[in-house]
Amino acid sequence: MRLHRRLALALTTALVATAVAVVVPVTTAQAAAPTTGRYTPIDTTRVWSGGLTTTPKVVRIAGNAGVPANATAVVVNVEVAKPTVAGYVRVTPAGKDATVATQDFAAGQTIANLVTVRLVNGSIQAKLSAGTANGYFDVAGYYADGSGATYTPLDAARVFSGTVGTTPVPVPLAGLAGVPADATAVAVNVEVSGPTAAGYVRVTPAGQDPQVVTQLYSAGQSLSNLAIVKLVDGAAQVKLSKGTGTVYMDVAGYYSNASTGSVFVPIDTTRAFAGAVSTTAGTIRLSGTAGVPGTATAVVANAEVTKPTTDAYLRVTPAGQDPQVATQLFGAGSPVANLVMAKVTGSSTDRRVQAKVSRGSAQLHLDVAGYFLDGSSGTGFGADVSWPQGGSSSNYPVGQAFGIVGVNHGLANNTNDFLAQQLAWAGGSVGGTSQPKTQLYVNTANPGQYFKDHPSNSRASWPTNNVDPSGATARNPYGTCVPGDAALTSTQCSWMYGWNRAYDDAQSRGVASPGSYRWWLDAETDGSWQKTAALNRATLEGMTAYFVSIGATAGVYSSPSEWSTLFGTVPSSSTLYRLPSWIAVGADGVAAAQKACSAGGLTAGSQVRMAQYVVGNQDYDVSCV
Repeated sequence: MRLHRRLALALTTALVATAVAVVVPVTTAQAAAPTTGRYTPIDTTRVWSGGLTTTPKVVRIAGNAGVPANATAVVVNVEVAKPTVAGYVRVTPAGKDATVATQDFAAGQTIANLVTVRLVNGSIQAKLSAGTANGYFDVAGYYADGSGATYTPLDAARVFSGTVGTTPVPVPLAGLAGVPADATAVAVNVEVSGPTAAGYVRVTPAGQDPQVVTQLYSAGQSLSNLAIVKLVDGAAQVKLSKGTGTVYMDVAGYYSNASTGSVFVPIDTTRAFAGAVSTTAGTIRLSGTAGVPGTATAVVANAEVTKPTTDAYLRVTPAGQDPQVATQLFGAGSPVANLVMAKVTGSSTDRRVQAKVSRGSAQLHLDVAGYFLDGSSGTGFGADVSWPQGGSSSNYPVGQAFGIVGVNHGLANNTNDFLAQQLAWAGGSVGGTSQPKTQLYVNTANPGQYFKDHPSNSRASWPTNNVDPSGATARNPYGTCVPGDAALTSTQCSWMYGWNRAYDDAQSRGVASPGSYRWWLDAETDGSWQKTAALNRATLEGMTAYFVSIGATAGVYSSPSEWSTLFGTVPSSSTLYRLPSWIAVGADGVAAAQKACSAGGLTAGSQVRMAQYVVGNQDYDVSCV
């Protein structure tokens, strides 16, 4: 297809060892989580303070407080103090200005909210919707490729409740609510209820008391904020700046150095839901609406409540679960937000959370900043290459979880001159997904109509019987292919053409053990095709039949529009009906590819296994399963 011919990912390039002319396929991946998207907690540190206005303020985080240059995202507590007018603060990746709100405030109100935000050139940005205010950024940790902890989401559970004053209170967390002894950090929602004086709550590692703030409140005001806190000897600590209050802590998940947890994928903040919530829990679909794939275990999202009809609280939990915890408390008519790291539940195509309020009704905006992927699915990202990338190893991506290699050079009856080198590249994929580490794709066509329209051209590749190049007679479900012009547009010969093309791909292109691979049938409108969809379907059915006959598996690749043009509606009687789909979304980006994972396949009976997107001059692929 055009995407395959003009290349297309965003992994780096490096040297890849070339190999001999025939390469043996590699087995599927290991189950350990990859080293991408791992978390390193740090001692909470203030990295910036200054004035905020309606003009975005870019703040460099990488290089400060131990955050390395290769960090992909940071966890920052954002405090707004002394705003001149009511409004909201918006914290996003540098250069991005999504229409989302990080935290709402009234004129003069000081308030905070935790954010996890993708870094662009090591930076984030912040702006206000109106007026001016003072801002403070306190970093609690970062995500990066390399060493670090994986995340395990938990069913929300209360791990602490008690009266807290200005003396730090130790909070043992290891061993409670599923938090193991080797946890390095926890995500906990911290609620302060009925404080006797205006002030702030501070949650820090046990034995440490940095001058930072978890959440601010007025006397008598109940308010929450999520905290990701580093554990020291399995514990954290909590204190208030003034007076006393009741503090509740509800754990959402933990980080550990285990290789079986989930890894984080930051995205540009995306609104996944905007609508009314009531006292009846409503589920919110996140897969397919905010770039959240079916392998996600949890999401990082900002939950903003606006226009509440009465004093109450919001509860955001995994779909189907209703633990007695509060995500955020609010007063009648007062907007407020809080970060959630909610576990998602459901099928691989429908991942959800649920939301409700304790009283009355309100409007909810849920903005996703990233998600955690099941460690067994790795990063979920692969790449595909073919003859346009050539034989130079510097043109090949590295670090891909899986690789797909094009067998042909342009036309379906030509060989990719660099197949051996590219198979070696794919064999070096890091694994960590349910995808085979090495897969193949082949170009497809049905030139019968072309031959009919151009009678002087050679028809050597068009069959005239049911005998394949090995001399064996194929069992053609449509009957016997025969010579003659009429056969150029026959179902029988269209099927046989597909069988022969698959035979050549498997036996004549230098692929060892062809039955060990998954073969994707690349169907694009820029090839030679019949005018009738049934004839085009017959060709792919013939190819599928041959690959199945040698023990291989097959799938279909196209964009939905091109597929519809070429093949129409595939009937359930067709052998194409249940083949897996690989969807092309072009230059629309990774979010569109992840959304395609949750949409329908190329046929009504197909499951989407992968989705391809383009970055620059390289094709990248999201694993959907």
